[in-house]
Amino acid sequence: MSTLIIWIGLCLVFSVVFVRRMHFVLAAVIAVRLLVPGVVQNDVMPGLHPSTYLFLCFVLVQVVFAPTIFGRVIRSAGVWPQAIIGGMAAVMMTDVGNPGSAGLLDTAMFVLGIVWAPYYIFVFMRYSIRSLPGAGKAFLVAFTLLALTEAVLSQIQVATGRPLVWESEFSKIWLTGTVSELGAAIGTFGHGIQVGVFFAAVMPLLALIKSMFLRFTLAAVLLVTVPLAYGRMGLILTVVGFVFLVIIGGQKVLRSILLAAVVLGALLISIQGEAGEKLLRKFEDDNGSAALRVAAFDWFWEHTSEFFSGGYPGSRDLKGVGTLGSSLENGYFIMALMFGILAVVAFFIFMLCLLFGQIDIKDRASWPGTAAAALIIVAINGYSSIGANSIDIHLFWFVLAMASYRRTRTPRTKKDPYQVSSSQFPVPNGSPVFPAGRLAT
Repeated sequence: MSTLIIWIGLCLVFSVVFVRRMHFVLAAVIAVRLLVPGVVQNDVMPGLHPSTYLFLCFVLVQVVFAPTIFGRVIRSAGVWPQAIIGGMAAVMMTDVGNPGSAGLLDTAMFVLGIVWAPYYIFVFMRYSIRSLPGAGKAFLVAFTLLALTEAVLSQIQVATGRPLVWESEFSKIWLTGTVSELGAAIGTFGHGIQVGVFFAAVMPLLALIKSMFLRFTLAAVLLVTVPLAYGRMGLILTVVGFVFLVIIGGQKVLRSILLAAVVLGALLISIQGEAGEKLLRKFEDDNGSAALRVAAFDWFWEHTSEFFSGGYPGSRDLKGVGTLGSSLENGYFIMALMFGILAVVAFFIFMLCLLFGQIDIKDRASWPGTAAAALIIVAINGYSSIGANSIDIHLFWFVLAMASYRRTRTPRTKKDPYQVSSSQFPVPNGSPVFPAGRLAT
């Protein structure tokens, strides 16, 4: 508890110091969420993830010290999206009365930390990108530095066979009591799949970097590293993200093709050794993984009537009670088990609507953020995701906000947004799906 009190105190001080530069605090929220794995959050402090505590402190400081700006941010989200997310959260809370429920406190923590907070982080990020000079660049730099950190750490992990970070926690979860049995890159996430998903999400965002040489250099680092995670889905999605980067990455087609060829050459060289052999074996022999997924899908389909409108009434640890040989291996399925199929379908449609609402077909700068978010939506289908408290849901909202990023953005007002009147800022058009129009550039 003392750790939590100290952390909240630091979060409040940090939020007050940067009350006029909210993007610094939001960038810190992103960093904390990615650097502190969800699987160890309860070992760090009780209740919520440290990044969620930071965001809640940030919101409190904004309400107290910048109520006008806070009001503009909330209005920028629109009435209907907020009503929908609030309604879904309320429906999910009704699971408390279910025999299989985790209880009032745990359910509230999940809804707050996985459903409500990530969406409003997106709302604040989008507003700051559109109104504060340099906010979008700050987020882009944060994503880039975090990706490089994960890449370097992953390389060292494979070279040394040690997690290096969160060693004791990871040894209790994934390893068998020691730190010498690490067989793949797990980054700060604790699992190779999440390393691949993160790299896949960052890859399209590299298109927002002005320098083509820097863009493809960073892409090469990610592509060379992702095979070390030994994850098929992560590799495939990262390659898809790279293809997107090549297509949208610049108007100098010949130079883009040449640099892409060099990057792909580096990838081919990197998988010639032991990493490539292990990855190839996973494609050829998945040790029964596919069979377990089929069994999980069959069980889910056969029992849909038991959790169609509400959570599953029995134990939701299907692997722990021996019902299945693995988890459901699908983030949406696991969430449906917790809150019912209808709630998850509504949440999925909500995510899709917000994703399509950020796309500006005429402005290619909006494409990288939406492409990254689309890759994450696909990734959630491929493993436990939400059930393992992974980064996916948070990362979806983080990168989706980047759809508002422009390399050269001049806010409609040249004054500090914390000093101008609300009439000088755009307000939502009242659309239930599509957010307020972008500021003029």
